[in-house]
Amino acid sequence: MPESFYFEPVEPVLRRFVEDFRNVVAREGGTPGLLPALKGPAETLLQDTSWITEAQRQAVPGTTATWALYRSQEPDLCIFTMVVAPGEMTKVHNHLTDGWVGLVQGEQIERKFRRFDNGARPGYADIRLVEEERIPLGGLTSIRHPDEDIHQILTMSREASVSLHVLCNDLGTVARQSFDPDTHEATTFVSGYTNVDGASNINR
Repeated sequence: MPESFYFEPVEPVLRRFVEDFRNVVAREGGTPGLLPALKGPAETLLQDTSWITEAQRQAVPGTTATWALYRSQEPDLCIFTMVVAPGEMTKVHNHLTDGWVGLVQGEQIERKFRRFDNGARPGYADIRLVEEERIPLGGLTSIRHPDEDIHQILTMSREASVSLHVLCNDLGTVARQSFDPDTHEATTFVSGYTNVDGASNINR
């Protein structure tokens, strides 16, 4: 069985990251040490951006583009770029996993939210803004499920913002939620990937 379900990384720096990830998983398993151990390899990806092509920097007007670079068979790892056009923003959303996000182009503001209800009421979520910060070029921020898993990204630059996502699931296939903090509405969605066509190619 191949390690990659759709994408095998070609660039050496990405292949090295996948090797490092496998070594970390073998050493740490599902322990809390997994995310800290991945910080160094994720920083290496930000220092050497030879892995990213012009196609993986392209915005899609009116939506958030996600260009998959790697998806593991397990699925316990995905690597993709997220591109948000100038003046646009993502929905408030979750990820349902841990991971790292690093900025490789443009300027962003990240708004972090926290959920204050227990999730028992379908379609409802008490989501509140807890922090807002400007992300510098090359900046690396963590995603930690469930307490630091909900955020929104705004592009502040005249060019599209491009961020590297390294997450411990296959995010495009996961049924997760977007939120409206004002109406408390929670909507379930599957985001897919911009460069993977058709639901049959997303669902496992």
